[in-house]
Amino acid sequence: MKKEKSKVTVVVNHDAISLDKLNDCALSNMKKIMSLSTARLNKKYKLPCECGHAILKSLLQDYACSNCNEIFYYSFCLGEVIDANSMWHCNDCKTCREDSEWHCKKCGTCTWGLTLPCDNCGKKSPYAFD
Repeated sequence: MKKEKSKVTVVVNHDAISLDKLNDCALSNMKKIMSLSTARLNKKYKLPCECGHAILKSLLQDYACSNCNEIFYYSFCLGEVIDANSMWHCNDCKTCREDSEWHCKKCGTCTWGLTLPCDNCGKKSPYAFD
């Protein structure tokens, strides 16, 4: 018998939201999500690709544009819809960052330049070429 993966959902103003589908930025901002009104969850946001719009509830998870297939999500950190291919959410710093940044485990900060050493402590980037 196949065991099903349990799905945890939260109810925000009568809207069920599955936690296993939320992106990292949404998960880090659960307090904000829990306070969202139904009107805000259903608010339409223009996609950066300009192909169309998506409602906030859809943008709490990775959302694929039906026209260009680009992936987007709503960044509570930046207050806008962003491209998941050029941005990421650092769970340690609790903020959305550009894809050209990495999190240094030695000093606990994000730093610019994927292949460059940490700006703060000089630690070698895990993405550096040997």
